[in-house]
Amino acid sequence: MSYLKYCLQILKKGPLTMKKRIIYIDLINIFAIFAVLMLHSSQYINKSGMVMKNNIIQAIFIPAVYLFIMNSGATLLNYRAKYSTKTFLIKRIKRVGIPLVIWSILYYLYDTKFTAFPGPIPHPNPGIKDFIYSFLNNNINNIFWFFYAIILLYLLTPVLAVLAEKNKDLLFYLVGLNFIGNYVYFYYTHALNLPIFGGSVGLQINPIASEFVGFFIMGYLIKTNYFSAKAQKIMIYFGILSLFISLLLCLLKLDNFALGGVLLFSYSIALYLLIKKGSEATDFFHRHEKFFAGTASTSLGIYILHPLFFKLFETLFNPHPTSFLFVWIMPIATYVIGAGLLFIIRKIRFIKNLIP
Repeated sequence: MSYLKYCLQILKKGPLTMKKRIIYIDLINIFAIFAVLMLHSSQYINKSGMVMKNNIIQAIFIPAVYLFIMNSGATLLNYRAKYSTKTFLIKRIKRVGIPLVIWSILYYLYDTKFTAFPGPIPHPNPGIKDFIYSFLNNNINNIFWFFYAIILLYLLTPVLAVLAEKNKDLLFYLVGLNFIGNYVYFYYTHALNLPIFGGSVGLQINPIASEFVGFFIMGYLIKTNYFSAKAQKIMIYFGILSLFISLLLCLLKLDNFALGGVLLFSYSIALYLLIKKGSEATDFFHRHEKFFAGTASTSLGIYILHPLFFKLFETLFNPHPTSFLFVWIMPIATYVIGAGLLFIIRKIRFIKNLIP
């Protein structure tokens, strides 16, 4: 676009209609993908269970994927104001569906000869039938479970988007049902090894099956200032308290209760709010928004490729799984090098479509 056309476009639309970047979305994406790397570098388990320091790391960084889900809800539930449902679904297919298929094929080929952690699953007897079965059951690269989960949310979004336009209170009602169904009832029955009412399938008290729907909606409600300032403060305080309780439970080796349920839900919401408010408290992030936007744009690519980065790091340095080098330096190096590399190669159109 020429400079003249650009100026004419601004004059036509008016300065108030120019799109302003929501910087906290980028910051949360950056933190969330680093949190994923930390979770995956601190999974070592010995004969007596998970190493204590790793348990602490898990408790701190466990909101990782939930932050991604909230960001998705924040940016997508108002899509009807921008384009049709058909356009929305096509965009989502290009963004997630096509890369999922392509990278599943590539990782399947990788799985036939090589190994890596986390994610890739060995396939010593490859074939078309085995690939189809594995693809449908997330048995190629198990960290791709995120893509299956987010695709389900995309399919539900056209319904939720109508409520977002017409009745946010009903959206919050769905959050409540999701919270009770997944983070109170099912979580604590499993944690306490109690029988689930209704047999092995259990009582379906949650009308929306995905455990992530509540987070998906909460991201949108927070973005649109549905909650009062007082309510947000209460959620932050309760979330911080939840983190401390989780850390205490980890120290007491009560892992069944430390890393999920109400504590996970409230801590994730509080962390999201804290990052949002932190970004709004200073103009530093807006003054450098191009840097943060560019860095955030590499998040999904890092998610897809980080098992290979981890494998390369382990091959070069052979660190012990409980060492500082493995637990901290490996994810930091993966993020810095991966983000820099992806930012450069994603300028190639084909690569950008391949690595969203």
